[in-house]
Amino acid sequence: MCPFSCYETYLRQLLRVVVWHRSAIICTFACALLLSAPFCQAQEIPAPVRVNKIVQRRITLEREFIGTATPRRRSVIGSAIDGRVMQMFVREGDAVKTNDPLVQIRTGTLKIELARAKAQLDLRSHELAEILNGSRPEEIEKAKAHVEGAQGNFEYTEARLRRARRTYDNGAVVTLDEVEEALSQSIAAKNILQAATADYQMALEGPRKERIAQARAEVTVQNKVIQQIEDRIGLHTLKAPFDGYVVKRHNEVGGWASAGKPVVEMIELNPMEVEVLVSEKFVTHVRPAAKAIVRFDALSDREFIGEVVQVVPQADLRSRTFPVIVQLENPTQANQPLIKAGMFARVTLHSHPENEALMVPKDSLVLNGTRRIVFVIVPASRQDNPTTVKAVPVTLGNSDGRWIEIRGDITASQEVVIKGNERLRPEQAVRIIP
Repeated sequence: MCPFSCYETYLRQLLRVVVWHRSAIICTFACALLLSAPFCQAQEIPAPVRVNKIVQRRITLEREFIGTATPRRRSVIGSAIDGRVMQMFVREGDAVKTNDPLVQIRTGTLKIELARAKAQLDLRSHELAEILNGSRPEEIEKAKAHVEGAQGNFEYTEARLRRARRTYDNGAVVTLDEVEEALSQSIAAKNILQAATADYQMALEGPRKERIAQARAEVTVQNKVIQQIEDRIGLHTLKAPFDGYVVKRHNEVGGWASAGKPVVEMIELNPMEVEVLVSEKFVTHVRPAAKAIVRFDALSDREFIGEVVQVVPQADLRSRTFPVIVQLENPTQANQPLIKAGMFARVTLHSHPENEALMVPKDSLVLNGTRRIVFVIVPASRQDNPTTVKAVPVTLGNSDGRWIEIRGDITASQEVVIKGNERLRPEQAVRIIP
């Protein structure tokens, strides 16, 4: 666009001519130029401009919040028993896996008890095996022999008793004491026979079910005793409860570990959590499972994508901010976590609900005092008329990168001037360039 109108140009030429040359001829020529100025004004050259369409789209606005990298889990591992520390397997900063040993407390006496309990279990196990195997063939033959011997003795005493009774009944020389003695021997022989028969039957049937159950119970009890001792020994070896890093040792080799007192402290750093403090104005728009962009001042060249896992519904009463927990993967570098606990973080979260908005490039805005205006293209109504612009006051909304939301007497698909709009005036002719 020409910075001055043709009228102004000719006026300046007139004054210059009058000053330099005050002759009548030159004055006459200057007057002729002045009279031709309106014709030049009517032939003003259109200003070249670049334009962009107004677009309507759904936008989700984001805001940056301050946060701190925090461990996902922290564990202060204490001793469950009293004892002397015999060995420390880790140092501060070491990476450990689940169930890796950390500290060993003296177990000499318990190992002796364990050996004795295992020997007792071996004894009970053999007793059970003996019972389950039943009677040996030789024992059965022995019991059978006892039965046969008792049977023969019983038959002999029965026959002797019968003879004594016949002799006594016939009046022979047999006293009543002799008859009673024969009777007593017969009864004793009968009882011996019954006992031998019972022993033989027991040898054939094997042990009772109740005796087997008792033997099995004794083995079970002894197994539990061993487990109890092994559990007590396990309490003397402190192990890592999860994959993580040792951050503090509260004891040393030779020191006394007391029950309930801390020995080692460790943290879990993968996944890493970032605690973000969000003001009550924006926290209602933060939803679990929403994506978050996380940057750390100490890692300025890296950008991490996290996820909101928790919105704590209790605010800090002094700052009126709510803790929001964002979780992200923590890569390792040289066997160390890239993100360290306590690092200063900047987290970008969705801070407004999604809505429809008319968006224009920020370059289309023109400041007019306290007002903001955009120049909207007004197409020519006829072929011989030029394209012009219209100044439209607008109210600004939310921004999204180089675009900004506007509200005013405009519609989507209209075109606004984004370059060459600094010196435009309303209804000025323009020429759109690519």
